[in-house]
Amino acid sequence: MDNKQENSWQFDPQLWAAAEQKLADAALTGKFGIVPDADELLGDLEGRLHHELEVHQIELQMQNEELRRTQTALEASRDRYLQLYEFAPVGYLTLTGDGLIMEANLTSATLLGVERKKMLKRRFASYIAPKDSDRWYRFVLQTKEGCNKNLELTLHRADGTCFDALLSCQCGTAQIRRITLTDISERKQAETELRIAAAAFESQDGIIVTDDHKTILRVNQAFFRITGFSAQEAVGRTPFFLRSGVHDQDFYQAIGTSLVLDGYWKGEIWDKRKNGEIFPAWLTITAIFDENRCLTHYVGSFTEITALKQAEKVLLKARKRLERQVASTREELENIKENSSEISTALSVVLKYRETDKSDAQRAFSQEMEQTILPFMKKLKNADTDDGQKLLIHILESNLQHLMKTYGRATSLPALYSQLTPTEAQVASMIRQGLSTKLIASTLNLAQGTIGIHRKHIRKKLGLDNTATNLVSYLLSMTE
Repeated sequence: MDNKQENSWQFDPQLWAAAEQKLADAALTGKFGIVPDADELLGDLEGRLHHELEVHQIELQMQNEELRRTQTALEASRDRYLQLYEFAPVGYLTLTGDGLIMEANLTSATLLGVERKKMLKRRFASYIAPKDSDRWYRFVLQTKEGCNKNLELTLHRADGTCFDALLSCQCGTAQIRRITLTDISERKQAETELRIAAAAFESQDGIIVTDDHKTILRVNQAFFRITGFSAQEAVGRTPFFLRSGVHDQDFYQAIGTSLVLDGYWKGEIWDKRKNGEIFPAWLTITAIFDENRCLTHYVGSFTEITALKQAEKVLLKARKRLERQVASTREELENIKENSSEISTALSVVLKYRETDKSDAQRAFSQEMEQTILPFMKKLKNADTDDGQKLLIHILESNLQHLMKTYGRATSLPALYSQLTPTEAQVASMIRQGLSTKLIASTLNLAQGTIGIHRKHIRKKLGLDNTATNLVSYLLSMTE
């Protein structure tokens, strides 16, 4: 036993006892052949040395097995550490005192969108957005004092896109900084949406949030302004305390049915303020469901429409007044129409008699001229007169003839055209301009024979039928 203590290895009594036990068990199984009796071995120095060597050999084997197990455990632990380090949900970076990247896990390379080997020995500041550069340098100065700090800033990836990140710095020494890099883009987006939602919640519309049992959880300031009930007075109650009594139970049951079938309801409702005043509102109720389609909340948004209802009342009064005015005007128009019809009939009769009187006057004038004036002029022409008198008589006779032909007839173009049809008026206008029958037919897209028929009708209506009067000259003699 003294020899064992003089060796370089440290004697372990427990390990030595375990080795002796293992040697004894091996002897029983015949692994080491026939082993002498223990008393004989103790009495024999050579036997004792042989025994100790075998025990020492087994002891070394046991130590070797323990070392292999320890190495295997260490390798497994290292693998687990590497997996945790490389594929952690956050990035790990080790920076020098000058801000150069010494180490980086795969997650940090993925977050920055660059290969890990390209990150090493590169300044971490190159990944920081320009707007946050000053904040980063101040952060570096603060962490040199050895304190642990956090910083939120914007980083940009290799492809140019940006993301919000949280840096947590742990200062090991003055020359080494260990940084945890976390992508907080979703959190920042959620915070932005919450701010927007908060701003929308405090809108001009009254808002009520209830649980699935319709118990009020939150109301906004507009709710208090419209109803007069504060948040403390409303929270914990159901919205039933706002009911005005204007609507029956069927109305509220229809709202509940719509929420079950459609998930929302909107419409006009009459509610009651804290002071008892009843007011109209436009209400929208929306049912909120979770990802499993289980009902979690109701959100009600309402706008007071008192001014709108008053304007609607004014418009209804104005509409009724206008309807009465329209009915009165329609009645007056009907009366005017009847009067106009009577006047038109009377004018038609007057014009008919006028045309009759005109025709009678023309016949009487012609008869008087033919029976009295013209025979007298003929006698004057046959009488013994000088040349000057004969010329005067001739002029007088011509004027009388022209008077007979034009008496009672139109002397202006508008009056003349009023006696013709539209097509005849067009033909007469072109004849007056001196256009040929062929050109008139081409212009009006009519046959030349049709133009000839129109000419005959025009001459007849103008009283030129069976006369040698030139139609063009006659039309030119009319005043415009």
